[in-house]
Amino acid sequence: MKQIFLAAIAVALLATGCKTNEANYRAAYEVAKNKQTQAEDGIGGAPVQRFEQPKPHTVDGVTLMMRSEPIAYPKDGGATRDNVKTYNVVVGQFRQIFNARQMRQRLMDNGYPDAMIVQNREPVYYVIALSCATPAEAAQAIERVKGDARIALRSPLPYILKK
Repeated sequence: MKQIFLAAIAVALLATGCKTNEANYRAAYEVAKNKQTQAEDGIGGAPVQRFEQPKPHTVDGVTLMMRSEPIAYPKDGGATRDNVKTYNVVVGQFRQIFNARQMRQRLMDNGYPDAMIVQNREPVYYVIALSCATPAEAAQAIERVKGDARIALRSPLPYILKK
């Protein structure tokens, strides 16, 4: 009799103790939300890093979405001091060079033989489809890239990276 009683209690505990309910989901959501807020504030872990957004700049009467920062030339990225001009059309930005290299290869296979990769200090790797000497050339290059259905772009891409 005692064994049946204990078995009934065990079954009752298992049946009620494992069920998820809205309160459990809400509690888990609040914990995750607090962790995210703390990470964004730099508390309790590494802060969430975000890409700097380009801003409109007018140069020689041409307004371009642009950022300016020092760059370096990663190995096997196709970029050198000689072939990177002042205004560079960025179509991809990655934290992993592997991803940048894949995108560069897709660009080269699809009619952008001069595609290259540059990086900043963090490092963030920028995939450049076209490099231009003047703002007017850069504006035309951005329109070309925007009109090319083979290039999947996410906001804020494309934009100009000025070295």
